[in-house]
Amino acid sequence: MPDRREFWIFLLTMAAAAAVLVSIAGAETLLAMACAAWLLARPRGMLWPGYVVPLCAFMALTVLSLLASPQPEIGLAVVRKFVLFSMGLLAANFVRTSRRARLAHGTLLAVAAVASIVAVVQFALAYARFLSTQNLADDPTVLARITGFMGHWMTFSGEQLLVWCAAVPAMLILRARWSIALASVSASLVLSFTRSVWLGAIAGFLAVAFMIPRRVSIGVILPVVLVAAVASGLIYHRVAMSFAPNFAPDFSRLEMLSAGFRMIQDHPLFGIGPERIGSEFPRYYRGKNLTHFYYGHLHNNIVQIAAERGLLCLAAFLWFIFALYADLLSMLKRAAEDAQWIVLSALAALTGFVAAGFFEYNFGDSEVLLLLLFIVSIPYGAALRVEVTDESATRVESNVEVHGLPV
Repeated sequence: MPDRREFWIFLLTMAAAAAVLVSIAGAETLLAMACAAWLLARPRGMLWPGYVVPLCAFMALTVLSLLASPQPEIGLAVVRKFVLFSMGLLAANFVRTSRRARLAHGTLLAVAAVASIVAVVQFALAYARFLSTQNLADDPTVLARITGFMGHWMTFSGEQLLVWCAAVPAMLILRARWSIALASVSASLVLSFTRSVWLGAIAGFLAVAFMIPRRVSIGVILPVVLVAAVASGLIYHRVAMSFAPNFAPDFSRLEMLSAGFRMIQDHPLFGIGPERIGSEFPRYYRGKNLTHFYYGHLHNNIVQIAAERGLLCLAAFLWFIFALYADLLSMLKRAAEDAQWIVLSALAALTGFVAAGFFEYNFGDSEVLLLLLFIVSIPYGAALRVEVTDESATRVESNVEVHGLPV
């Protein structure tokens, strides 16, 4: 494949990943363009990430669950979502140097910083409104949380979590001025008031904290501490709401888990069928009122997949996660010292995603899934490969600069 053409496929792939932070429609369009360009270029020597086999098993078992469902027509969306998995192949095959990895992470951080600024303004406006209405529906710490460019606060905070976690090790090679962008993302994480994301950020940071210099750790944590200190009263308010008797957003989580376990007991192999949680939940719910909380999914990756698609599909999902960890840890041992940050970024993002997934069905969020696949697949192509030496490719890449980062 000519190097110039290959480089433009890389740009399309990176643009698709960055567009996720702004528009899923734009991201999917760019993803389709990247895939089409790849097919037209007739690729040779395709690199297959180690997680491909468990991911294929997951897809196959999802299809079996759909075939076993009494309403397969309503679950077709999960099969159509399989096209998103192409992001992993694109990232592994075209983000193939540490310089491209640096450009990709810098671009994600820059776009996430812009989204963060928008979100912080949203928070200020929402809080002013809440002060005047004192209505729970207007409370920006509970039911009117910031969304950035996204349609829901869980999508926005889930995306910011992945970018923030990945940026922590990336600060080893990003210039000092990028600390401002990271600080803005940190502010949006705190002001998202999404507890699963807070826990995910802590887990992602701890996963790599002992493998990065102390100065980097302090530079990452300081903005979080400062914003949290300023917003300490609001944080206390948010946490206190969690202990309020029968507070629906928290009380419902326990009910959802209980109902999910009952679904698994009744349908252990193939689940109740994709996209049928919402319609089946009332049959398994043992409470009195269903109108005060959302039950379209079960707010937990493991219980959701097991209840919806069965224990076999859950086993494939766990295999996929464990395969990713095994590959990344193996690459961390073999990667050159100046490329280890690429693997650490993937490890931090994956750990943040997994931790948050115990309290939210983030695997089912297309935007979050696309971003995750992009970040965790970069090490397969970039961490262990030799930099591009072809003179024409080097000349093309040296002429491109995005946000101050050469390719």
